[in-house]
Amino acid sequence: MIDYISQGRRVNKHYTDSEKLSMIQEYLTTDVTMEAMCAKYHIGHSSITRWMAIFGMSMPERPLTKMPMVQKIKPEEKPAAIESLEAQLKELRAELEHEKLKNLALNTMIDVAGEELHVDIRKKAGAKQ
Repeated sequence: MIDYISQGRRVNKHYTDSEKLSMIQEYLTTDVTMEAMCAKYHIGHSSITRWMAIFGMSMPERPLTKMPMVQKIKPEEKPAAIESLEAQLKELRAELEHEKLKNLALNTMIDVAGEELHVDIRKKAGAKQ
């Protein structure tokens, strides 16, 4: 693997099988992250994974520690949350229906003004301003 010298030059560092196995064991038995292992031993991010494959081991299923997009809802809060969302949905649908009617009324007014008063209100495509 690669070991960094203070002068900025890289030197390949070869670990013995026992050293590799001890690093794998440390990774598997502690809560240390892969990034921390890489920084501690100055190895690449795929070295431990590759070594585990060579020795016939598989990566452990580690739970995700941070899930910012998922909100945990307690079971007793679910009905209240669902009711709140349903009420909000009903309100938004009513508001949408109101805006559709308003849009229809405005379009009708524009059409009537164009027919009866001979006023062009709608913008023509490509017209200069």
